[in-house]
Amino acid sequence: MASINRRSEQLDHIAKAISDAFHPFVVVIPTMVIAMVAQGSALWQALVWTVLSVCIVILPLLVVIYAGVRSGRFSDASISVREQRSSLYTLAAFLLVLLLVILVLGKAPLILIACLISAVLATVTGFAINQRFTKLSLHSIGMAGCATVLLLVTPWLGLAMVIFALLVGWARIRLKHHTPLQILIGWMVSVFSVLIIFYLFL
Repeated sequence: MASINRRSEQLDHIAKAISDAFHPFVVVIPTMVIAMVAQGSALWQALVWTVLSVCIVILPLLVVIYAGVRSGRFSDASISVREQRSSLYTLAAFLLVLLLVILVLGKAPLILIACLISAVLATVTGFAINQRFTKLSLHSIGMAGCATVLLLVTPWLGLAMVIFALLVGWARIRLKHHTPLQILIGWMVSVFSVLIIFYLFL
């Protein structure tokens, strides 16, 4: 029994490490840089646009999540309670649209604009599903979206990301943050959002 418990704890630690390493706020950063460089942008330009994106969207969301957990407004950093996610979806959509306007006015690389429109579409869809049906896995949305983008611009990296997306899905289920259905829906929302927008814009 002790060995079984120890193995279970080890698996939980592995799942937590995978979940943290492939957090949506983490994986999206190299994905943006790689996508822009693969489409002809200079590395320094890709880095500038990525830093701007991080400052406008990711950092404010991190601050809100941290403050929400500290104040008790959010149950935990994963915001495990479905009803608590509505305000975060709304804020994320607002920040993404704000960034999108800045990118368009600043004539950012088209692939970055396409990524942002995909993110807005996935966020709005995720909000609707979260409100009416079930709690989607934001980890799955992030991983599937990044994997799809990379498959389209650098297929070998995209294939590697697909493997990691499967691992992240397992980790979220292992940690009891999501059900297999929530993982699957998250993948579908993100994949279809990217494919539709990229088909229209690129």
